[in-house]
Amino acid sequence: MAITFTFDLEDSRTDRSRPARFEAMTDQVLTFLAGRGVRGTFFVVGEIAESHPQLLRRIAGAGHEIALHGYRHIPLDKHGRTSFTVDVSRGRALLQDVCGARVTGYRAPIFSLTPHTCWGVDVLTEEGFEYSSSVLPAANPLNGWPGAPARPFRWSTGLLELPCPVAGHGRVSLPFLGGVYLRYLPMPVIRHLAARVHHDGAGWIYCHPYDFDTEEDFDILPHASMLTSRILYHRRAKAFRRIGMLLDTGVGDPLGLVATRLAHDADLPVINASGAGSAPV
Repeated sequence: MAITFTFDLEDSRTDRSRPARFEAMTDQVLTFLAGRGVRGTFFVVGEIAESHPQLLRRIAGAGHEIALHGYRHIPLDKHGRTSFTVDVSRGRALLQDVCGARVTGYRAPIFSLTPHTCWGVDVLTEEGFEYSSSVLPAANPLNGWPGAPARPFRWSTGLLELPCPVAGHGRVSLPFLGGVYLRYLPMPVIRHLAARVHHDGAGWIYCHPYDFDTEEDFDILPHASMLTSRILYHRRAKAFRRIGMLLDTGVGDPLGLVATRLAHDADLPVINASGAGSAPV
């Protein structure tokens, strides 16, 4: 069972008068991964690369893949097509300039690639991205695409999609390898589900700086309710140990390498990128 470590590097503060903690937490994560010889994929918000270029260089220097999480952490439904094009073009150029490596992957903030924002697939293809990791193939209180393939697939534009791993059926499908699910579900259940994902497609953990931060003061996270923020605030002390237990069973390659292997797989499903969503200007 091989699982890829992925990390969404973003600044989740709603009150910018508070000290930023994402750099210190990212450094702890880098130390944790180095101790296990793990190379993963870091989806970085462009503004952080702009304000903390040395942090980005430390990540790249440790052998991790750098991918884009938007120039700004704005869900696709808050963009028009023009502003989204500018956002990903600016963000990608910035990451490539800072880290000195080609950026081929993209993850939409809050998995906001949905039937109503599927015009984003055309933009990502036109901008030269090779893979996306932006679809949550299940119903979700924030964003989701119920009915989308749970295994890797190819958009009709040629862009590869590595969807968020889920387990279950219908409305009880859960993205169990990240967020509150990874912290709250019993580990035997997570291991059992992870083994199934390993056989069915690309398995990856997703996490954020705040997932590991046991000393951060409580705050209501952007795009989250008071209840959701409270749930996300607790049990953070379990994150390193639980992720370590999963990685100890087998470490997958960074998603860019996974995408390269799958690029010529003729058996991948092909999904039409033109769906219900029209692209606002």
